[in-house]
Amino acid sequence: MNGIKDRVAIIGMGCTKFGERWDASAADLMIEAAYEAFDDAQLDPKDIQAAWLGTVSSFRTGQPLAEALKLDYIPITRVENACATATDAFRNACYAVAAGIYDIALAVGVEKFKRFRIFRTSDS
Repeated sequence: MNGIKDRVAIIGMGCTKFGERWDASAADLMIEAAYEAFDDAQLDPKDIQAAWLGTVSSFRTGQPLAEALKLDYIPITRVENACATATDAFRNACYAVAAGIYDIALAVGVEKFKRFRIFRTSDS
């Protein structure tokens, strides 16, 4: 039986420098990590066929990812899943490749907090 591991490969990855990055916007962080991944995979952003953006608070759509990385005319899906948001973006990108919909997909997770606020989710 062939599982997803037989149909999907991680060919590049990137990560921002960790720490208090007051000088960097969420878009700056996406660019830093994505271009490290492109270099690692020896790909050009134009090779990306679809992307998933995992973010809880930074953006309402995937458009900032398209603008930051100049990913024109490809589908970009924004996902949100609490503490598993970036993992959900990664999972969806993997499933799209495994299903044969795309050959090369990008998954990005980004958050940029200047102040942390706790939001009340229920009245109980």
